[in-house]
Amino acid sequence: MVKWQITNINTVAYFNIPIRLDQLAEHIYKDYPINYRPEDFPGLVVYLDKFRINIFRTGAMIITGIKKVEDIIPVVNEIKNLLKKYDISLPENYRLEIATSSISGKFDYNNIDIERMGIELEDALYDPDRFPAVTVYYNISPSYKVSFNIFKNGSFIGAGFKSEPSSIIQHIDKVVNSFQEEVVKKFIK
Repeated sequence: MVKWQITNINTVAYFNIPIRLDQLAEHIYKDYPINYRPEDFPGLVVYLDKFRINIFRTGAMIITGIKKVEDIIPVVNEIKNLLKKYDISLPENYRLEIATSSISGKFDYNNIDIERMGIELEDALYDPDRFPAVTVYYNISPSYKVSFNIFKNGSFIGAGFKSEPSSIIQHIDKVVNSFQEEVVKKFIK
């Protein structure tokens, strides 16, 4: 079994209520660092200690910087409490989805021929002068693929994993172990 851990979860919370970003920006900047330039980006970015929120006028919010699935709901509750201070009441019912997540880990093998991977795999990029790993794209479905940066010693970084919050751990585990069996195993030295 491949060992891995989540390094970042980008979660989207859909509250489906209108939010006046200009009014919120006017007040929240006094308490938190923000970035609000509607001519460049259609959202208000609020930088908190452990995570960042992109708030959109539709009530959708992208939360980045979460490291554990079990922290998603407490972070959303923290955001709800934070915005309540600025007279924005978010509804109790909302939809959550994991837009993407990143992981790091170690395959069960210590010596992988990443040079050969870069040559033989169609969806692989390898340029050792720029980066000491091979990047391999792994298709989950026609419209969904993840990427792995694989190092010679079997360490890797994976990105692009998405699922419902309740099943993300099982989903990542299944994908990573399938990738090891279907791809990595063929390139061990």
